[in-house]
Formats: sequence, C-alpha cells, structure tokens
Amino acid sequence: MLPWVHLREPSILIVHPDRKTQRLVQRILGVTGYRVDVADELEQGIRLLQHETPLLVVVDGTAAVSPHADAFFTAAQQRGAEACMTLLTPSDAKEHVPRILSLGAITNLLVHPMPVLAEELTITAQKLIRRDLFGAEKYLLWGTELHAHTLKNANERAHLVAALAESVRARGQSARVASMAMLVADELLSNAVHNAPIDASGAYFRKDASRDIAVDLDGRHAVTMRWGCDARYLAIEVSDQFGTLDRETILRSLSKNDVRESGAGAGMGMSLSYRSSDHLVFNLSPGKRTEIIALIDVRYPPSERTPVSSYNVFVERT
Repeated sequence: MLPWVHLREPSILIVHPDRKTQRLVQRILGVTGYRVDVADELEQGIRLLQHETPLLVVVDGTAAVSPHADAFFTAAQQRGAEACMTLLTPSDAKEHVPRILSLGAITNLLVHPMPVLAEELTITAQKLIRRDLFGAEKYLLWGTELHAHTLKNANERAHLVAALAESVRARGQSARVASMAMLVADELLSNAVHNAPIDASGAYFRKDASRDIAVDLDGRHAVTMRWGCDARYLAIEVSDQFGTLDRETILRSLSKNDVRESGAGAGMGMSLSYRSSDHLVFNLSPGKRTEIIALIDVRYPPSERTPVSSYNVFVERT
C-alpha cells in the first residue's frame, strides 16, 4: 500500500530576504486567489519546493546570482514551475542582469520600482493564471485605442516606421520617444519579415536576404503592427504567423553586449530593442505565432530612466 501523500494546489512562491518586500509582493499576488508561500533564502525555498507545485516563483535579484541559484531553479523546474521571475532594484540591475540572463531559467525580469512594479507583477501573474498571453491591451489603460497596420510588402517597412514616428509626435510626445519608437518598430518588423519565416524543410530561407528588397508578404507571411499610448506607456506590438522564436534564443539574444546599429540577425535586433525600450514582452505560440510588445515609458525624462529594462517571456501551453 502506498503511503498517503498530501497533494497541494498550485501556488506562488516568493523568495526574498526583506520582510517588507515579502509582505508587499504577497499582498499584490494574493489577489490572484492562489496561496502565496514565502521563504527568506533559496535553501529554504528548495525545501518548500519539495511539497509545492508552483505556478510562479518570484526571487530577489541578488538571490538569483547566489551559489544556490542553479539548484533552486532546477528544483522549481522539476516541480513544474510555469515561470520564474526575478525582482531587481534599479541600483542592482546593471551589476546582476548579465548573470541572470546567463542562467537561462529566469523567464521574467522586473526592475521597476513601485508603483510600476505592482502593475507588472499583477499583469504577469494574471497572464499565467488565465493562459491569456497575447495583446498589448493588457499593458495599457482601459479604453486606449490601438492602431493596427499590416505589412504586405517588405519594402513598406520604412514608410510604416516613419508614419509611426509622425503619429507619435502628433500626439504630443517628445522627439526622443518618437526616435525610440522608430528604432524599436524597425527592428521588430525586420525580424518578423526576415528571421521568422521557414520553408517546408524548416530552413530560415529569408534570414540572410537584404533588408531592403521588395518581398510580397501574402497569407502567412503578412506581418502586423499595432501601437497605442495611454500617457504611461507607448506600446508597439509586432506579430508574425510562424511562431519560430523560442525562449532560449530570446534569453541568449538579450544578453548580447556587442549591439550594433545595423546588421542582420534576430539576436542583435532583439538586443537593441531591449535596450531601447523599458519593458520587452515576448508571447510565444510555437509553430503558430510570435508576438513581441515593446513598452516605452513616456512619464519620465531620459535622466530618470531605469538603467536596465524589464522583460517577460510567455510560452503558450499546448
């Protein structure tokens, strides 16, 4: 006869040494209706994981680079953690982000202070719980209009990017915001047109083609862009219908430091987009769809911008 085992419902696990932060994050995530468990350090978290099935693991950024980090994230993955999130203060971000990205296990990095952190935490948790990943609407205030455009030929990209910048300026945003919007939109559109498509054999047949050629984008090859601004964020959403981008490629690309202003390759395009926005969100439906949302915070001047951006990687469950 097998021994009786108490199977617990999915939960959220927070590992953070600061009690005030523990209580704050616990209150924010408690509204999800899931039980929220708390540990002061990773070794305690590993012991809790022996009895948990975590939907989400939230870890302090400094703990994520400790000697126990690999063991903790391995345990979380084995217990079926849907996502691993790290919280970093802006002052710690530059020092710890390279190590965090190199781990390959942290699918979500949030570096903004309150109250922005509360918004990001809530949206991330709700997307995971509801399995509703797609759409820039989730990051904008209710009622914000999203303008949609479909790219039907590759050489229309420059015109679409210029029109975006003009529209952003017409809505009262600064030249800096318009310039960042142009850069991010151009990179994301270029990646969707040239790096996403594969042929019947799985080859990326357009990957090394010139970015300036005229290519008809019919049917599955069409690329869509939506954008909107709610006076908090300017959101730029770009989608392709191939769904070939994966989590490992994203995390490897975000860790690149040798970013150039031009050149082929999804890696450098994503890395440059990450550094040019305040929050980059990847919504992945393998083999079906990739959606990338860049959020540019328009509330603060450049001197007050967080030195490192947040990111999320969500993968649709089959």
